[in-house]
Formats: sequence, C-alpha cells, structure tokens
Amino acid sequence: MRWIGVAAALGLVLSACAQRSAWTLPVQPASPAELLRAAPTGRLPGIARPVTYRASLDLDPREAHFDGTVEIDIRIEAAATGLWLHGDDLEVSSVTATAGGETVEATWTEVLETGVVWVGFPRRLNARKLTLTIDYSAPFNANLAGLFKVESQGKFYALAKSESIEARRFLPGFDEPRFKAVFDMSITVPEGMHAVANTPEISRTRAREGFETIHFAPTRPLSTYLLSAAVGDFDRIARAPLPVNGIRDFEVPLTGYTRAGKAGELAFALDLTPDMMRRFEEMLQQPYPYQKLDIVAAPQWPSGATELAGAITYREARVLVGPNAGPSLIRAVKEIHAHEIAHMWFGNLVTPPWWNDLWLKEGFAVWSETAILSQMEPDGNHEVAAVADGLRAMALDSLSSARVVAGPIGRNEDIRNAYDALTYSKGQSVIRMVDHYFTPERFRPALGRYIARFADGDASSADFYSAIADATGEPVIGKVFRDFVTQQGVPLVEAEISCGAGAPKLTLSQSRYRPLGSQITGGASWTIPVCVAWQDGANRGKTCTLLASDWSVTQLRGAMCPSAIVPNADGAGYYRFGLKPDAWRALGEALPGLPATEALVSLDSAEAAFTGGTLPGETYRSVLLPALAHPDSTVLVQGLRAAETLLAKVSEAAASELRSQVSAALAARAATVSNPEAMDRILAFRALTLEEPAARAELNRRLAPLLAGTGGLSSDLYVPALRVVFAEGGAAAFDEILAARARMDDAVFTQAMADTIGSVTEPELARRAEALMFEGTFGGAASHSIAASLMGNPQHREQTWARLTADFPAFLSAIPAQARRATPRLARAFCDAGRIPELDALFAVNAAGVPGHEQALAETREYLTLCSVQSEAALTAFGP
Repeated sequence: MRWIGVAAALGLVLSACAQRSAWTLPVQPASPAELLRAAPTGRLPGIARPVTYRASLDLDPREAHFDGTVEIDIRIEAAATGLWLHGDDLEVSSVTATAGGETVEATWTEVLETGVVWVGFPRRLNARKLTLTIDYSAPFNANLAGLFKVESQGKFYALAKSESIEARRFLPGFDEPRFKAVFDMSITVPEGMHAVANTPEISRTRAREGFETIHFAPTRPLSTYLLSAAVGDFDRIARAPLPVNGIRDFEVPLTGYTRAGKAGELAFALDLTPDMMRRFEEMLQQPYPYQKLDIVAAPQWPSGATELAGAITYREARVLVGPNAGPSLIRAVKEIHAHEIAHMWFGNLVTPPWWNDLWLKEGFAVWSETAILSQMEPDGNHEVAAVADGLRAMALDSLSSARVVAGPIGRNEDIRNAYDALTYSKGQSVIRMVDHYFTPERFRPALGRYIARFADGDASSADFYSAIADATGEPVIGKVFRDFVTQQGVPLVEAEISCGAGAPKLTLSQSRYRPLGSQITGGASWTIPVCVAWQDGANRGKTCTLLASDWSVTQLRGAMCPSAIVPNADGAGYYRFGLKPDAWRALGEALPGLPATEALVSLDSAEAAFTGGTLPGETYRSVLLPALAHPDSTVLVQGLRAAETLLAKVSEAAASELRSQVSAALAARAATVSNPEAMDRILAFRALTLEEPAARAELNRRLAPLLAGTGGLSSDLYVPALRVVFAEGGAAAFDEILAARARMDDAVFTQAMADTIGSVTEPELARRAEALMFEGTFGGAASHSIAASLMGNPQHREQTWARLTADFPAFLSAIPAQARRATPRLARAFCDAGRIPELDALFAVNAAGVPGHEQALAETREYLTLCSVQSEAALTAFGP
C-alpha cells in the first residue's frame, strides 16, 4: 500500500440528518491492516456516484511518463469519512476535496494491487456534493494496458486501452461500468502530433514551447472503460460525414487514423462504414449516439478491437486491408467492424452495471455481425459463420468447470475471465435462437425499444429479461434467456421418430451433454426452442416446439415417414442432438445435400456423440466423410478439423485407412466444387495433416515470391505456407522469413509468422524462436503466439515447457497483461492428465503474477483429463 497526505480514515459513517457545515468532526486515521480488511475486492460500495470529470492529460509518447489532473464532481448518498475509488500505480502528488465552499486536503492510499484506493477525509463530510481534485503522474505501461506507448519505424504513439478495468491506470475515478458520467477532456501534445478522444476537438491553445493543448467537447454519459486517448504521428484520413437519414437528424464526422504510411489500407473499413451504420440505425430505429466516429488502427493493441465511444480502436492486423488480403481476412474485417459498431448501442449507450452481465454487450455485438452482414450480403454465408461460432462455444461449455455466462464475479482479478467464448459465442447463439424462434419481425423492434428505455444508463440481465418480454408481449422469452445464461452446459436433445397411422410422432427429451470422462451429473433443465427439419422423399418440412419439460411428443404434420431428420433446423438452436443409429446413418447419407447450417450442427452433434461414448466409431465415420463432400467451405473446414482431431487419436493403422478415405473424399469433392477458398483449405490440409509432398511443394512454391519481394500471396495461405517453409527450410528459410517480415511491414504476416515459427525442425532454431519470444521482439501478442506455436510442435514441446517454467516471470513480462490469466492453457498441448501436478505447482509458485488464472487452470486440468480418456476411447473405437 502507498500513503500520501496528512491523514487517513476508514469506513463510511451514515448520517440521517444534514449539518450546517459540510465538514464536521475530525476522524481518526486507520491502520493499513484495517484498510486492507475493509477494501472492496469487487464492486465499490455505491454511496458515491461521479457526475462529471474534468480531466487534463499531458501526453508525449517520446517520454517515459505522463502527467494528469482530474476534477471529479461527485454526488454523495450519505455522510462519509472517505471514499473508495480506483487508481492503479499512479504517482499521486496532491488530493483535495471541496464541499460547501471549503477545500480540505485528503489522503490517497492504494490498498489493493487491483487499484482499489481509499481517499480519506480529515473530517466527516455531510454534504451531498463533493469535488475531488487529484494531481498525478505515471509511467506509460509496458504491457499494452492502460495508457501505453509504441514506437514504430521511428514514430511514436500513445494509446489508452481502458477496458475492462484499465482506465484506472491513467485516470483516477470510479472505474466500474455502472458509474457513467460526463467527461470534459483536454490533452496536451507535442506540436504536429494528432490527438484522439471520445468527442470532437473544439479548440487548441498554446501550452508551452513546442506543445499545444487540445480541448474536446464534453461527452454524453460514459463508463470509464470506454475512454479514448490516443496521441502520435498518425496518418489522418478525413472522409465525408455520415449523412442525415430518416433516423438521425445530424451528420457524423468520419475519420480514420493509422500509423504513418498505412492510411491507404484503412480505406476498406472506412468504405464499409456508411452503409453499415445506416443499417444498424434502421434495424434498431435508434440513431448513432455520438458526435463523431473515428476508426483508429493501432500499431499494437492487446485485443482485436475495443469499442471506445466515438473512437473505435483496432489492432491494425484486424482492420487494415493490404494488397495480399485474402477472402477470410476480408470477411473477418467486416465482422469485427460490425461488432464494434454494434457496441455503440449495446454496451456504450446501454451499459451492463457490472461485468457478470457482459453478455448483454458482447453477445449482442457478435449476434449483430450476422444480423447486419446478412442484410448487406444476403449470399455471404454469414448465418453459417454464426453457427460455426456457436459450436466453438459448445466445446468450452461441455466442461464441468465452465463458467456460467451471467455468473457472479466477486473480484477485480476475475473480470477478464468473462471475456471468453461463453460470453461472446454462446451469448450470440442464444440470441440467434430466440431471434429465429420468435421471428426477427417481433424481436428486433423490441431491441430498439429496450435501447431507448435504458439509453445513457445501465441495464442488468434482469432488466433485459423484463424489458424484452414487455416489448414483445412474450413473457417466455425472458425464461428462455434466463435458462441459458444462468446455467452451465450444453443441452442434449434426443429425438426419435415413430411412424404408423396418421402423422409421424416426434419424441423429444432433454438432458445435459456429458463427454466421456466428465464429472458432469444430471439435473439441468432448460426451456428450449426446438425446431426439427425433416426430409420425406422430395418433400422437406420443419416442426417447431418449445421443450420446457424433460420430454415431449409432437406430430410432424405434412410428413409421411421422414427418411432423415435434423433436430436443429437451420442450426438455430444452442443445443446438441442425439439420434438412434439408423437415424444417424440416414442423416449421413443426406448430409451433402443439407443446408450448410444444418450440415454443421449435424457433424458437431455426431462428433459430440462419439466423444461422449454413445456413437460407435463406424457410425461417426458415416457422418464425417459425407461432410467433406458438402459444397460449403465452412462445412468443409469443420469436417477437416474433425478429421484432423480423429487422426491424432487413433492407431497408425486406423489413421492410414482414414487418411485414404479422407483423401478420396477430397478428390471427389474437387472434381465437382471449384470454390477457390475451399481449394486453398484442401491444399493446406493435404500439406499439413496428410503431409503430401506435392501439396507441401506447392505451398513452398507459392510463398517464394512473397519472401523474395517479387510477388504476392493471399493472406489466407500465410499460415499453412509458413508452417511448411519453417519446417523444411532450415536456418536459411528462418532468416529469409524474418527479413521478409521487416521489409513487408505487414501486421497480418507478422502474426502469421508468430503463429507458425514453432514449426521449425532444428532444436537450435527453436531456441532462436524462444529468444524472440522472451525478448518481445514482435510485440507482446506475438510472444504469446510464439509460445503456443512451439508448444504445438511435439519435437520442441518438452524443451519449450522446461524453458517457460524455468523463467515464467520473464515470459509473463513479455506478453500483454490481459493475456497472462490464460497461460495455463498452453499446457493443453500435452493431452496428458499426468502433467496436472506440475501445472498446479507452476501456478502455485507464480500465482501472484497471474491474477485471475484460476478459471483457465481449472478448465485446463479438466481438458487434460478428458483428452487422456477420450484418446484411449478413440483407439478402442477404431481398433488397433
């Protein structure tokens, strides 16, 4: 703990009556031990609410430190001897408190390492209004947290990463999402540098020799995690403002910022913005809520992007589109841009009060990607991508240790654990399920009314359930949402058809999916919107019902006796399904002709049944191989992934037979489907999984001009081609790739290089890769990727693990602060429950440097246990 000032005080003293003087009786300072016992580890007490911040930052990214002053107008709900608020590693030089026309000196004590601070008053405060004035300085952060700086090609940049609880590293205040306030910001910068904040610039004044102060317009109420402050030698791209439309009666200035020399590569995202924004406004019937929109491509950023209000900031590899951009990269740019724009309403305008309700912003932002892009590109396969995204969440949700989407978060250290596939992908899948079942015509207008009702405020999950039920007139909608976001696990819907006189009968039952080796027990039950697609000769139909009990029976009207059923029509439901063996085989025969959404969920449910020990290996294969013949490239990718997973677990004899079958299926598919993206996927699979020499040579041939600087290559092939060349090219190729990276100045290539550098064969090259990782040569995010790449190579796994564990603190210092809690997942490469004791020992020793790691550690322990059991089961299922 750190102390400044003349006195400290502990506790909140409530007073039922007002006093004439704002400041009354002196208070007794508290000891460090007393403060430590009283400090809130999660949410602040809530008797104080900020109203306005007047902040001045002095930012020169060429220097090691920055300075700041902030005045915070606060509304007090009860008499107090001090306040709990936030400030992390700030060098505070002065704190004063003004109330009732009198100013007193206060104390500043940082009590917890998460930046929980006690501001103590020398006398008890009885007034209901208070202004705190705090002067401070701090170093620019070295791990992409809070306010950090980056040097790129001799140019300097400072950027603020405020989410989730990083604003407290550069601005003292109430760093919780529910505490929305107006921010009046000024930033002093070196002359000639650009500055970005949440609102437009309104004036500039000379500060001192070589510096100027930029004043920005006051914001509408914002949470601290949405604060933007970026300064540097940016290229600035001014676009035409977003025009007035039927929803919005004001123009919105649109501007892009990139590091020097990269302005042209932001054109694609800027071009997308006007149409995308208009469609959001029309869908929600709510105008864009901020005074301008800046798109900032940061040279480094710890996540893909952050929805800073009016100043969306991206890691440049996620938003810049250069000459080598392939279809997958272009689609990813569209998705992340739609995601961040969605946040202007979901999260920014209407904010979850605490991080347990994070899904209300992140789930809706992911769902919006599909909702908007499907309008913009009806043939763009965005519904298929949404299904694939939901299936990734099911893999995590199948663990007994998985979080509840809207589960409690009691500590600041655990907040980032909510940023996982359950919040994002399960969240969007549940929203998509509701949207499909209750129809977009009813659900989407209700979302707009929900936004209008809570605009500039906060809304919890309970608020959302009630509001959306009221707006749609469907009380059961709230029950569906509540069942899925407050319970762990993936529902398993067993379906069986019985034919006889009259319409066929469909019997449905539900339970929680349980993989082989899991400790999951029964007891879970959901209200599940279930739709079953059926095929009866040339006829195809769909039957829907709300499964609210353990089982139900309904009729398939319009069908005679279906030859095949998909108990998740359109892939719209967040559940897996089970069938009888004959029904699985019939589904496998029909799979190449199914809609891609249904083919995806059919393959996933079959794989889950095999992994759960309820589907024989041969029956699973009868579904897997037909998936490779499906014309959709996303279904192909999922089929290839499933085949790769199976090949890694079965015996060599069984693997040889399966390789032959997969190769034949791909050859047959190639003869009928000529989609270039799919052909690239097949080429990569043949080279990396089947290890076919001709395919590897082809990737080597395609990469050579890019490395030599004489040609290009689709970014979609960067990873597979680099894996081949790193593995086969030796030291000469290693050096050539590093030289090409420096010459190309392509963030996507740099990330691909980090993802694949562990493919090298020679031990000395693996050691060189380790050195690059520890030195942070390519940035913190790349260092984390290098570690995962090396761990993914069996040749180097043990040595890499030994090197990581021998100097774990140094590795932690080389990666972004928010990535540290995920480091237990590096051990998943072992697929061996025998490694659990050493994993536990590693994090027992290093726990202090990895706050919030417990969730990832629990999931990794379970993953290693299940992987061991399921690998043995696969060996048995497919014979010796």
